[in-house]
Amino acid sequence: MSEPPLLSMVERYPNPTALARRVRDGSLFVGLHRLEARGFLTRRRGLYRLTRRGRDELALRHALARLVT
Repeated sequence: MSEPPLLSMVERYPNPTALARRVRDGSLFVGLHRLEARGFLTRRRGLYRLTRRGRDELALRHALARLVT
């Protein structure tokens, strides 16, 4: 799964179980770990949260999508 949709999903559903219900393929946790390694996410008390860098990246992706459409 690509990064922008996964960041959006983490923003809406911080619980890993809720995320797993939304994504059918096995790439969810690989993507979450990749985003965590890049500094876009943190995991505290079993919940994923966007860092400031993650929120900025998501806002940038949304702005670019609005410009393209």
